[in-house]
Amino acid sequence: MNKKITACIISLFAFGSLALSALNLSINEDSIKAYREAQLCFESQNYGDALSFCENAILYRKQLSEANKKYLENSMSSRRVQRAGDSISAILAVLEERNEKDSIDVIKYYYMKKGQDFFDDSITKMIDYIDEIKDFPEAQCLIGDIYLMEGEYDFAEQYYLLAIKNAKVLDIPNQKYEIYLKLARISELKKDFGKMEERLLSVLTEDKNYTDKALFSAMMNTVTINRPDSMEKFFQLYRADSYYTIVAYSKLCHYYYGLGENQKALQFALLSVLTDFSRMEEIVASRNIDYTYVSLDHLFYEISLYPDIIEWCNKYDVWNAFSTFCDILITLGYNNFASSVLKVLSASCPEQYWQQHSVLELGKLQKN
Repeated sequence: MNKKITACIISLFAFGSLALSALNLSINEDSIKAYREAQLCFESQNYGDALSFCENAILYRKQLSEANKKYLENSMSSRRVQRAGDSISAILAVLEERNEKDSIDVIKYYYMKKGQDFFDDSITKMIDYIDEIKDFPEAQCLIGDIYLMEGEYDFAEQYYLLAIKNAKVLDIPNQKYEIYLKLARISELKKDFGKMEERLLSVLTEDKNYTDKALFSAMMNTVTINRPDSMEKFFQLYRADSYYTIVAYSKLCHYYYGLGENQKALQFALLSVLTDFSRMEEIVASRNIDYTYVSLDHLFYEISLYPDIIEWCNKYDVWNAFSTFCDILITLGYNNFASSVLKVLSASCPEQYWQQHSVLELGKLQKN
């Protein structure tokens, strides 16, 4: 382990005796402040301080949870409060009469954080929730990022797995899929490709486009029917808006294609391209209120007007995904669909390299 990081971990024990102010305990989450500082330090590559702030954030979150739970449990020990039953609204009325400000502030704080409906007017459910959120998976994930940057893959994996274990209390639930992608990356670096595959597939478990077999079969039929109008029909009919799956689909496509499992590679190439396409179109439509889908080349023209969309396409390797899709189609003999896509890329792809690459690939296809 990096000596600087080791020193920071040891220094954290000095913070163990810090007590949060009872006055602010239920209102200000010092853990969030520490976590934001950790993010800033990480972005500036100050990994030692980032780790220190992360550990503080975890410590403060635990203290906050335990203290708030204790406030409510102490109030619930009163017979008058117990007689109010499990109803938060009834309990609040009693707490107001008893002037138990700390417990009132706790309840109001979590109402503000999660909304009243989340707790179904149940104090038991609120106490259980407070107990659950003593973990801080976002901070655990950031510690994983720190170790990953330091090349400490085993430690990074350990913290990512902790974050996955506590994923149910992530503020942004879809962040768990990002963590699976990071775990997959570690498996790839370790050359454990079976584990990489397993973790990439974990990203897709709740994606309706992957799990809806009837829809998926219909999409495959449109692609493989091999008619001249198959390509435009496909992009007119289907959309895939599970954008968190983009990286997983692309990586699985290349993984299976590299193994020679071409039929499986085609399935993931299809979903990869469709998800990329849907995201591009959504962004264009948000910029141009007059936009409606006309054709794939028209969409590519619209994309060419926005440098940030082109940047997004490059970041997520979109043009490579389209090119690989065509390669797989050709390998499996679905030349009409591949030819239609390559013609659009040859004429309208906003990136010169992929436009020229498509011209060459189209030329090879037409010679055969």
